[in-house]
Amino acid sequence: MTTRTIALPALLVAALLAGCAQTPPAARPVAYACDAGKHFSVTYHPWGDASIDIERMHFALMREAADASGERYACGALTLWRSGDTARVDIQGAGLYENCRASR
Repeated sequence: MTTRTIALPALLVAALLAGCAQTPPAARPVAYACDAGKHFSVTYHPWGDASIDIERMHFALMREAADASGERYACGALTLWRSGDTARVDIQGAGLYENCRASR
């Protein structure tokens, strides 16, 4: 085998691996402060879903149909409503975290 025969496959493998090394877009964590001193944080993932840390618990949320008033994410009885910098969390249909604003 010549040096050229060995170098070509090595370059091809290096080029393929370089494509795999690209980092995906970063998730966007957002902290919210609400009425009555309540707070929670949400990480909005680039693929559209989110995860929420609330009351020392962590839930994965699936993005559901958005409407003119904003976005909706849900997991069972927990629903996150978001419109711009404001959010609300309903648990079993009750608005337990209301008038929440993204912290800056």
